[in-house]
Amino acid sequence: MTRDHNPLIEYHSSPRVWVAEDDEELREILGEFLRQSGREIRLFGNGQEALEAVKKDSFDILVTDLMMPGADGIQILREAKKIHPECIVIIMTGYASLDTAIQAIRGGAYDYIQKPFKFEEFGIVIRNASEKITLTRENRLLLQQWKNAMEEVSQLRESWENHLENMMSLWRRIWRDKENPEIELILNQINPGPLDLDSKKKKAEREDIGQIEKLIDLLHSLA
Repeated sequence: MTRDHNPLIEYHSSPRVWVAEDDEELREILGEFLRQSGREIRLFGNGQEALEAVKKDSFDILVTDLMMPGADGIQILREAKKIHPECIVIIMTGYASLDTAIQAIRGGAYDYIQKPFKFEEFGIVIRNASEKITLTRENRLLLQQWKNAMEEVSQLRESWENHLENMMSLWRRIWRDKENPEIELILNQINPGPLDLDSKKKKAEREDIGQIEKLIDLLHSLA
């Protein structure tokens, strides 16, 4: 090798990357390489450690060796995708074969890296995975903002419909008491001419608020 992130993904500034690799030297080198980008890193020395962590904690990207003691990469992949459906799992192996590649992809692996690999290659895979995680977060945030906006619109519509119904109720009372001289006087001030109930309904939202308040006060006094 040459050197040159049913729980949903939580929102973090940088994807959380786990590495499961039984080769201690390679594990530490990968950890150092990933930390340089400011990512939150967690390292595991065997498959069982990684498997237990997957069951307990959340993460964004998991880079796992295919062949490890305790649990292999395919076992970890399956468990990770079952518990964290939106996570990204990248398989590393020195035992490259078409069968294991197909098995990993069918199991939901994001990518498949054959050892030995260059850090440039590894970095590109991690960068692409991180961008996918970021896009997933942004899409979820936009979807939640859209849902919140729709709820606000629904609430505003309900509030306006209630207001309109109150206005219609008020006009019905006015219609019943239209012979009252005081009400007739105020109505003439609002819209001089014959009282047209249908017309008033259409123009209710544009009526002068001050005059409506006078009507409400008057109706209260007559109740």
